[in-house]
Amino acid sequence: MHDFRPGQRWLSETQGELGLGIVLAIEGRCVRIAFPATGETRLYAMLDAPLLRVELAPGERIRDHAGRPLVVTGLRTDAGLITYLCEDAAGQTHALPEAQLDDRLRFNRPQQRLLSGRIDSDRWFTLRYRTWRQGMREAGSPVLGLLGARVALIPHQLQIAADVAGRDAPRVLLADEVGLGKTIEAGLILHRMLLTGRAQRVLIVTPEPLLNQWLVEMRRRFNLRFALFDRERFDAIADSNPFEAEQQVLCPLDLLATQPDAGRAALDGQWDLLVVDEAHHLTWSEQQTSPEYDIIAALAARTPSVLLLTATPDRLGHAGHFGRLRLLDPARFHDYAAFQAEEAHYAPVAALAARLLDDEPLDAADETLLRSLLGETAGLSRDELIERLVDRHGTGRILFRNTRAAIPGFPARQLLHTELPAPDVYRSSTADAVARLTPERLVDSGWTDTDPRVEWLIATLRDLRPAKVLLICAHAQTVLDLREALFRRAGIHAAIFHEGMEIVERDRAAAYFAAVEDGTRILLCSEIGSEGRNFQFVHHLVLFDLPLEPDLLEQRIGRLDRIGQTETIRIHVPVLTGSPGETLFRWYAEGLDAFTAICPAAPIVFAQLRERLLAALADPCESDALIAATRDLSARLNADLAAGRDRLLELHSHRPARSAVLVDAIEEIDAGRDAADYMKGFWDAFGVEHESGAGGSVVVRPGPQMLHETFPRLPEDGLTATFERADALAHEDREFLTWEHPMVRETLELLTASDLGTSSITLLREGPFKRPSLLLELLYVADCPAPPALQVGRFLPPTLVRLLLDAEGRNLADEVAHKTLRGDCLTRNMKVARAVIQSQVSLLASLLERGEELARQAVADLETAAMTDMRTLLDEELERLSALAQINPSVRADEIDALRNRRDQLERALTRVHLRLDAVRVLVMA
Repeated sequence: MHDFRPGQRWLSETQGELGLGIVLAIEGRCVRIAFPATGETRLYAMLDAPLLRVELAPGERIRDHAGRPLVVTGLRTDAGLITYLCEDAAGQTHALPEAQLDDRLRFNRPQQRLLSGRIDSDRWFTLRYRTWRQGMREAGSPVLGLLGARVALIPHQLQIAADVAGRDAPRVLLADEVGLGKTIEAGLILHRMLLTGRAQRVLIVTPEPLLNQWLVEMRRRFNLRFALFDRERFDAIADSNPFEAEQQVLCPLDLLATQPDAGRAALDGQWDLLVVDEAHHLTWSEQQTSPEYDIIAALAARTPSVLLLTATPDRLGHAGHFGRLRLLDPARFHDYAAFQAEEAHYAPVAALAARLLDDEPLDAADETLLRSLLGETAGLSRDELIERLVDRHGTGRILFRNTRAAIPGFPARQLLHTELPAPDVYRSSTADAVARLTPERLVDSGWTDTDPRVEWLIATLRDLRPAKVLLICAHAQTVLDLREALFRRAGIHAAIFHEGMEIVERDRAAAYFAAVEDGTRILLCSEIGSEGRNFQFVHHLVLFDLPLEPDLLEQRIGRLDRIGQTETIRIHVPVLTGSPGETLFRWYAEGLDAFTAICPAAPIVFAQLRERLLAALADPCESDALIAATRDLSARLNADLAAGRDRLLELHSHRPARSAVLVDAIEEIDAGRDAADYMKGFWDAFGVEHESGAGGSVVVRPGPQMLHETFPRLPEDGLTATFERADALAHEDREFLTWEHPMVRETLELLTASDLGTSSITLLREGPFKRPSLLLELLYVADCPAPPALQVGRFLPPTLVRLLLDAEGRNLADEVAHKTLRGDCLTRNMKVARAVIQSQVSLLASLLERGEELARQAVADLETAAMTDMRTLLDEELERLSALAQINPSVRADEIDALRNRRDQLERALTRVHLRLDAVRVLVMA
């Protein structure tokens, strides 16, 4: 008879789903036990109650009533009640009475399950083995966080993400040119930081027009579900701080900058990572700052990790660029004059790097400069010299900027312009020249009946049928008028996209335009369509009017001119002769050649010649002289920019050798199809139905005989998925299942948190053994609890220790692989299984004891190796950063301190490795 005491915790051996029970009372010869997890109370006869006393062993991972994770380190018993001595993730000790254990805890006690005859199919044992092996591979993978994104494997994006996400509290400016994928880079970085535990609370701040695009991109590409906060959502949450109701939040910059209560709540949100898109909208000068800049500066000061995104870092001048760097490191970038002087001093370093990269001979002055920069350089190869220059003197630790000149894969551009006579009503306007760049705005109504651009547009659409066309113009009203005219005069249904629409409406319009079969052929956009949105599936762009600033023109063209564009981009421009628009067109086409290629010097040329351009718009007679001056100035500036390229920054932002390793690693994992094999095996064992679908896809549905009512991330009506990256990129309606997909990750967790496969018996009919024998296969897991931010798994992830013991206690694991041990599972013949166990109880007990001894020896070796690896790696990095800080001010002191503190915490954590038996299998030779 069991010895029951009120307050003790017991488990039902026959109904484990009841959860953890607690003794309420002894009633005669019966015991009343409550199961709080299910709200049930049961009365059992004490003599033969099918109950199992819960007594946890050191090393077991548990939770208390508050859900706090703990590890048992010891226990003490008083009057039949147990108090557990535990450690939390920070290494603090706690005394936990057994009554305070989480009622929903499930316990994996493989030896007890085996000896009591409760066994599972050996395919669950094998799945369990594969699960732990996968966890070990993932922890040491250089592509962790990069594998699972629905993105093409573009080298520079992967390298930037791996570099930035590998830092402690990264604070960088992602400034790749238009079309190079800054949003994907940011998504990869935050995805990796979330998976590794380096970040949990993330705030993304964007201009309002880009909110839904970010929302969709994070969900579609990275399986990240951000909460979109606008004024209405903010007001609807009753919490004292609405931002604390969600872990990952997306909100408009305007909400934080113009609504003081929202700004204060965001500042109190305690974020781990702040991402700010279109950061060139943050205005800074030595005299004043904008409200948008001020709120982001306050957030950046309170947030450890910060990513700023802009394709045009100098759009608001060099002072604005300094202001954005100041957001990332105000201690380093505290004085604008000093920053300018430092940049001038850096020019010789960049020039020296260029000569090294171009394999040009170095003169005595170069050698002297090298020694002053790097110390003794004798014996170093050119590659080693370049590597040290990049590391110690590049500005790229805080800034990443890839250019189209350095990245292959962009399409050609073709300009197709048509000259049209300006109607009299436009010619007679007395408005200034800039206003006449959009002449339809100067007419009260009916302009679409007289403007020849409308008839030209209709004819162009007919000629291009069935190709899709994107039209961008300056104003929303022009968009509305054009839509009405196209339908009234030609029966053409056009989708529209402008700032007067709700965000959801804009997304529906973009989706309608993108639809292959039933979508519209043309999307009419106001200027907001030129920022952030990507339409690389379109090959025809109509510029109904032209913006005054070259940056805006490049932004418009950049909606199509992106990596992933498969055809030459046709840029259609209707030009009203004799109008300011004709002068502006000629300035772009003849002076800057801005339509057929990107012009790096264009912003500088515009700044220097702006007044002459405005004069020529008003007086076309000055056009020829302006265009000649523009052509000469842009040629000279482009040559200067090419000659003065920061080659160190370019090399830091894209190192082909490093990125090739990442691409190869992901391609190897993709080609291996291990995730597909694992998931299909799991679905079969669990009872999930799956069948091949169109184009190599797989259709997955809940089965009628599933082990549980639901399966992780599987809707009631099922889903269509693919394990192929190319298929996922071509069919965004299919889930892209990789090891990093939430369904797969939760499947792994489902198994390791359950007791499925923890005990099994297999009858071997053939194998590498000369005589019949009994073998015991043991799976131990060595685990090192620590705060996620420490990334202890980088040095000692939950590690599988596999043993294969023969009857004499010899370990044959190195000689006999797990996959070779195949036979008949005895779950269908429980009578034989129980007979085997009962006849071998004493032998199994001694082998289990021997296994514990061998496993602990293995863990001691793991601890030593992990400590050595950690100290070697972090000491080298500390030495490198300390040396860097002497010559490169972009290395922050707090970065070095954080790394030193992390090393010290890891040293303590790696002395607290816990070992537990996870699964056991008896193998009997027939």
